[in-house]
Amino acid sequence: MLKTALLSLFAASAQALPSYDLQARGTQLVGHPPNNFGCKSDHNPVVVLHGLSANKHVDLNSLQYHLNEKGFCTFTLTYGAHKLFPLVGGIKPMAESAKEIAAFIEEVASKTGKKVDLVGHSEGGVMTLYVPLTQSGIANKIERTVALGPAIHGAKYYGLTDLAWLGGDLSASMVEKVLRTVGAPAIADMATGGAVHKAFEKAKGNILQSGVKATVIMSKSDTLVEPETSIVDEKGVRNLYVQDYCPDDKVGHAGLAWDKGVWGIILNELTGEYDNKTVACEAGLPV
Repeated sequence: MLKTALLSLFAASAQALPSYDLQARGTQLVGHPPNNFGCKSDHNPVVVLHGLSANKHVDLNSLQYHLNEKGFCTFTLTYGAHKLFPLVGGIKPMAESAKEIAAFIEEVASKTGKKVDLVGHSEGGVMTLYVPLTQSGIANKIERTVALGPAIHGAKYYGLTDLAWLGGDLSASMVEKVLRTVGAPAIADMATGGAVHKAFEKAKGNILQSGVKATVIMSKSDTLVEPETSIVDEKGVRNLYVQDYCPDDKVGHAGLAWDKGVWGIILNELTGEYDNKTVACEAGLPV
C-alpha cells in the first residue's frame, strides 16, 4: 500500500513541472528497469546510485532506461533508507550506506563475472568515490565511476530536491516528516566538517583508488552544489562541465539527472569515447 501510494505520488510530478514537462520529453518519471542478472552486454554492468531522499524508482531511473537502449545492463538499489520510510533513501549515516552499496557491488560483480561501473547523482555521486575509498577490496571490483554534481568538499546544500521537489508539496511534506521523525545523518556527513567531508580531506591526493577511472560531471549553473565543491583535482579524474559540450544548457543540480546532454556525456565516459563532443544538447531543467 505504501509503495503504491508513493509511486502514484511521484507519477503526479508532471503537475509540479508546468514549465518543464519531463514526460513530454520522453522521460520515464517513475519506475526502474528490473535488476536482470541474466542481462548480456559487451559493456561493464552499471550500478546506478540515487541522490539524498530519492530512491531506485526515481532520480536516475530514466537514465537507466536510456542506458539499456544503448546496450548496457544496469542495476540499482535504494540505499540508506530507514525501515519506517523505505522509499526515502540516502538518509542514514553514509558509512552505513556505503556498506550496503559495497555489498550490492559485490553481488553484481559476482553474478555477472565482470568489473562494475558506477554512476551516481548528488549523494550517489559522492558514493561513487566514497565507497571504493572506505570499503576494503571494493575498488578491485570497479573499473569506472561517473559522479553528477557530488558534494566532495563540504556541502552547503544537501541535495533534497530529488524526491521532495518531484512530488510537489505533498512529497516535500513527507520528506519533512521523515527528517523530523528519524533525522538524516547523511546531511551532517556531507556538510563541511562532517564525517564524509573529513574522510575526503584526510585522503586528499589519494581519493581516487588505484585502478579506478573517475569522472565528475558538473554544471556551471548549479547553484546548489557548486562546481568548486565537486571538483576532484587528482590524476586519473576527469572533471567535466556540461557547458563544455552544451554551452547554452543552464541545467541545475536536480536537472543533471534528466538532461539528455548529460546522458550523452555519461555514455562517452562509460565507453571511453572521450573525444566525442557531439551529444544531444537541450535546455535542461534549471533547478
